[in-house]
Amino acid sequence: MNLLISKIFLFILLPLLFSLGPVLSVFAESAIQCHCFTERSYNPADKFVSDDYILATSFNSLLARSFDIPKRQIVMIKMNEGVAQGELLIGLKVSKVTGIDIRKFLRLHKENNTWAQIISDLQQQEKIKKDPLLEAIKSGMPVEEAGGRIADETIGEFYQIKPEEINKLRMSGLNAKEMNLILILAHAREQKPEELVDQYKKQGRSWSEIAHNLGVEPNVTGKLISAYPARQISE
Repeated sequence: MNLLISKIFLFILLPLLFSLGPVLSVFAESAIQCHCFTERSYNPADKFVSDDYILATSFNSLLARSFDIPKRQIVMIKMNEGVAQGELLIGLKVSKVTGIDIRKFLRLHKENNTWAQIISDLQQQEKIKKDPLLEAIKSGMPVEEAGGRIADETIGEFYQIKPEEINKLRMSGLNAKEMNLILILAHAREQKPEELVDQYKKQGRSWSEIAHNLGVEPNVTGKLISAYPARQISE
């Protein structure tokens, strides 16, 4: 009897699972691409576990402050629309120069328009000509290169540091998110950026560990950037 019931159950269940296959596949893909973070605190037993979060939240705060856009909107663009960092940075840059909502540019790009086409079709060509970087993108600069250039420009303007200092950090192997975190920690706790880089590169410390040792937990870095240039902020 039990064997018969089991067979009947499998007969009903298997077709149902097969029919749900595409749905489950989409759900799994969405979960992989999700920008949600379950580990948001420094954990000495797994010192690298919250590094992705501390880098992402601090960089999102930088973009929000630099481009005058709500941080939540940046997060939702990444989560709901799956926009890569390079595309997001170009969209933010064009939006800032033209005063047009970034969502219009992201929609046009999603419709298979290149950034060169989007920028070329804008009416504010005089504003575009005054920005060498946008002119370069209009001429076909690759997205990855353009995104990196915009990130460097944003970091340099926000922290008021020269391009040579940005290049030095780049040459040490840091990406834009890491440079931003290094600079806000160095400013907030009066540290030399190169010493923090050495802790990560030579001493094997995680980013969240470095911040923790300076009395900064991952969820505080965004507040430090929002309050910049103030050095201290209560948790």
